[in-house]
Amino acid sequence: MITLTDVNKIYRTKTIETQALENVNLHIGEGEFVSIMGPSGCGKSTLLNIIGLLDTPTSGKVELVGKDVAGLSDKALAALRNQTLGFVFQSFHLISSLNVIDNVMVPLMYRSGAGDKRALAREALEKVGLSHRLHHMPAQLSGGQAQRVAIARAIVGDPKIILADEPCGNLDSRMGAEIMELLHGLNRDEKRTIVMVTHNEEQAAATDRIVHFFDGRQVK
Repeated sequence: MITLTDVNKIYRTKTIETQALENVNLHIGEGEFVSIMGPSGCGKSTLLNIIGLLDTPTSGKVELVGKDVAGLSDKALAALRNQTLGFVFQSFHLISSLNVIDNVMVPLMYRSGAGDKRALAREALEKVGLSHRLHHMPAQLSGGQAQRVAIARAIVGDPKIILADEPCGNLDSRMGAEIMELLHGLNRDEKRTIVMVTHNEEQAAATDRIVHFFDGRQVK
């Protein structure tokens, strides 16, 4: 489902060169739930951005769903991202001026032939237990509810892969446990591949596999 081969990422300015990722070789199979762990600044978010086609490696090969992404046009990358990937962020990133159902519909706005977009958004919200909050605004939601909306937005396009960057980082332990239960359900019942960056060892231990990073290198 996801394969990185000899991936390096170097950020350069006029005065400094920083290697964010060094010779990363990683394979994540279909239906796996994998946690990425390591100290701050070790390259976890860079890795997630490269898998999510939001950034490109300096060298190395990235394959998603069996497709080598090198050389794809910006339009082709955007289409692959929209059709294959769903994103969940620590800070939710909901649009404050849109209500819940309109927030969930956003990814479908960039996809032709998506059918009844409002019906699909309603279905996604039912999956996360928020069908009774369709017309609420983000400011009217708790943190846990806001993250459920973000997850509904991530799955509304039926992506094969969900990338979650500290999805419970802004939640208390009870809400965090609810969000993890929801993610495990999506993985178990709908066979979605999930890659999650986390600092929480207990949450990571409940996933299929933990990949550790240190100073841009995969250490185990």
